[in-house]
Amino acid sequence: MMSFSLLAASAWAGEAEDFIEKLRAHYQPTRSISAFSFSYHFLNKQYRSHDYWDYQAPNRVLSVRMVEVDMAKKHFYDNDILYSPGGQILDRAQYQNDTESYYYEKNGNFLGKRYLNRGMGNFDRFMSFMAMNIDFLAVRPLLDETDISGKVTLAHDNQSNTTTLTHKVSEESIIDYQFSNEPLQLLKLNNKSRQAIHVYGDYQTTRGLTFARSVNKYYNGDPVPAYISFNDKFDIIEHVDTSKLKLPAGYGPEIKRGDGVLTATEIAKDLFLVTDASAWRNSLFKVNGDKIMVFGASGSPAQAKKTTALIREQFPEKTIAAIHVTHPQTPDIAGLNVYAEQGIVILADNYTIAAIKAFPRFAENIDSFKFRTIEHEQVIDGASFYILESMHAKRQSFVYFKESEIIFQANFLNIAFDNTIPKVIPNYTRTFIDFVRSKQLKLKRIVGNYKNNNISVEVMNKTYNAMM
Repeated sequence: MMSFSLLAASAWAGEAEDFIEKLRAHYQPTRSISAFSFSYHFLNKQYRSHDYWDYQAPNRVLSVRMVEVDMAKKHFYDNDILYSPGGQILDRAQYQNDTESYYYEKNGNFLGKRYLNRGMGNFDRFMSFMAMNIDFLAVRPLLDETDISGKVTLAHDNQSNTTTLTHKVSEESIIDYQFSNEPLQLLKLNNKSRQAIHVYGDYQTTRGLTFARSVNKYYNGDPVPAYISFNDKFDIIEHVDTSKLKLPAGYGPEIKRGDGVLTATEIAKDLFLVTDASAWRNSLFKVNGDKIMVFGASGSPAQAKKTTALIREQFPEKTIAAIHVTHPQTPDIAGLNVYAEQGIVILADNYTIAAIKAFPRFAENIDSFKFRTIEHEQVIDGASFYILESMHAKRQSFVYFKESEIIFQANFLNIAFDNTIPKVIPNYTRTFIDFVRSKQLKLKRIVGNYKNNNISVEVMNKTYNAMM
């Protein structure tokens, strides 16, 4: 291994101060910018961890983001559009003005016309990641440091002709900034405390402003970038468009935070709905003699623990025998460890079982998982399982309870709690509705794993017609 001394030259006293003065002069044309509009697009390696269409072929999805920011007033507007496989388009917006900061959807996929209160600290949270996309904003904390001798150290790499400044912001926050010396440009920012690395490249000059057009973002030591980002347009503005700093007409009410207290309500003979006050996550369980089968309650360890505790409290003399998994994405399987530890059998199709076995979080104890493979149109204790090909997940199942005329499903039919019909309907929703109609399944109610646990046939039909 080449000795570090051959690569790096020691810095003399005051060199960090001199280099920062050089940086301040270099970035001087951008230092007065306090309000801007910015658009960029990026490819997500994963929208959320391991939310792939096929776990064997990890895919990226495209997002387009357009923002307006006033750093002096702490105003911002952020429109984030994500294009998911299967034609689902998540068109989200958030803003902060002098008195409020709200998050809402333009398409109505998940929130409908309701909105979330982000709180007046949202601007700082937003800027903590937004500034990292623009190199001359990312370096501002370093340029604004007043105690350079106490908090900044410098090292040269002679082989690569780069200079690295280490900024000790606090005991909990240490950031490395690596610059090329000729030309003087930020190449990499390494936030050691957050395990986040941003790599900057493709510098271009437009209307007198020079900035990096590509930013690759790495997290938690992963050698593959989680985000591959491209900066499209940056403009200096006077202020954020005031029409964007308010909720559109017709929105409301505000979504209140759930209390987290689960309740179990019998919605049909021996079939119970489990949810809390927010109804954000829903699951079912079916009582079959002295055995209980659970559906859709494995989204997180906390949810799994609360659900199993509730069932045992309500039915102490019965045994939880099985948990059904609709498809193998993180929000649907992350809590399976809890069931495995209790010897509860996991019901899933072959593909989903293979994906669960490959899920990194389960690597240490996957041998303790008990599986039972379900087949398309198989009936187990009054629950009919149907497995479809879907653009949301390669294999995705739902459950039909013939006796009660109820379906339990996740993601096939995304309908907000207020029954708003989304403006853009993914093709896998059509696949699901076409199949239900082809099988002539008699329906009174569709329970969604997310948001809406009482979708009517009328709402389902309106959703289908919205695609036409």
